[in-house]
Amino acid sequence: MNGTCVVVADARRARFYGVEAVESPRLKMELVERTELAGASDLKTPGESEAGPVHPMGEQRERHGVELERRFAQEIARQTGEIARGWKVGTVVLVAEPRLLGLMREPLRKALHRGIELKELARDYTHLTPAELYDHLALNSIVPVRRD
Repeated sequence: MNGTCVVVADARRARFYGVEAVESPRLKMELVERTELAGASDLKTPGESEAGPVHPMGEQRERHGVELERRFAQEIARQTGEIARGWKVGTVVLVAEPRLLGLMREPLRKALHRGIELKELARDYTHLTPAELYDHLALNSIVPVRRD
């Protein structure tokens, strides 16, 4: 499955995988992690100390958090576009928590060539191993089922 990129993200990190054929009697395909991005969700907002906020910031704090997520979504889209640069056809699988998925959708579509299919799954799977992630994607008919 050359030309396939799987991006798994939450507000804290994004992991980028390629799907590769394996010459093994047990496995035919596997995910290989290519790179990882760290999000800015751990940055302190003004007026926040290690013990927590000194003064409640309410809406301003929420807007700041959404802006950090929006910027992170744009960086994920940029990185995915770099990975898929030069592809005429292929597939990008985007797996992210629902809020981040919504923020990533448009920038990612702009970063990809029209011949590249975008598949989405609204789940937080960043904690899974590559093998577990592959199995979850196969259960959702996103990647081919591995044959034992």
